[in-house]
This record gives sequence, C-alpha cells and structure tokens, in this order.
Amino acid sequence: MSPRHALRPGAWGAALLLTVLIAGCSNGDNHASENSTIPSPSATPSSAPSAPVSPEASPEPSPVISYLGKTKIVTLGDTEIRATRNELGINVACNATNTADRTRNIRVTVSIGNGDDWVTTNNFNFKQIPAGQTASESTVMGGSFEGDLPDDPEIHIDNVVYY
Repeated sequence: MSPRHALRPGAWGAALLLTVLIAGCSNGDNHASENSTIPSPSATPSSAPSAPVSPEASPEPSPVISYLGKTKIVTLGDTEIRATRNELGINVACNATNTADRTRNIRVTVSIGNGDDWVTTNNFNFKQIPAGQTASESTVMGGSFEGDLPDDPEIHIDNVVYY
C-alpha cells in the first residue's frame, strides 16, 4: 500500500467523526423528544449560551402612553415625558429617576413630531443624581416651527443613558 492510500482511512474516520458530531449537535433536540427518558447532552449546552444573546431573552421595554387633560404622558421604565401644546410651542417636561444604589448621571434624548414632516429633538442631561432621587427639567420644543403644531404630538424617548 502506498503512503498516499495509508492516510485515507484516517481521513475518512475523522470526516465520519466530524459528521456524527455535527449531526448530533443539530439534531439533539429531535433525539431528546424521541427518547424522553434520556436527556441529550448536546441540547443543554447549545441552548444555554444562546439565551443571553437572543433579543427575545431581554425584550426592549415598551413605552406607556397616557393622558392627563391635554397633556400627553409617555413613560419608559423610570423616565417620564410630559408634553403639552401651548401658544409658544410644546412644553416638554422630563422626569428621570435614579433607581441605582449610587449617584449617577442620566441623559435622555426625546423627539417630538407631527408624524408627517416635522420632528425636533432635545437632550436632557441630569448630572450627579443621588440614588433614589428624581431629576426634572422642562423646555419648549417646536417654537420655531412654521405651521400648525399638532394638538397630540408624537413623542419618542429615543434613548436613556446612565453613566
């Protein structure tokens, strides 16, 4: 037998082993359902590392929208935005609560628009907020807009950064 042919059984054996390992990992869940009394060792390790990476494991919080008279309130986690249209523009108040056990800074980016062709954005920067305290700031947005401001503006809390 030539040296070239002597390596073939070893290469075929390695290929067969690799095929079995790949098939065992990808079909581990099917074998577990067929043999419910014998757990598949490949099913647990392959599903555990993917859980933290999956976007379904940690869904983004959804904003809650409510109204208090003519004031629209959008709440996202520990951040609340209140927007009321007046003669100068849209009065926007931002309230952010530090729920951590230490002092930290909070930056909130808010966009207000009419849902069609106009959007304005503002950053609220709260510095050194003690643990358990709420910071508040107000501003008028849309005062320079040429046209009719919406009675019920679209409000988006674009992001909240704790640092």
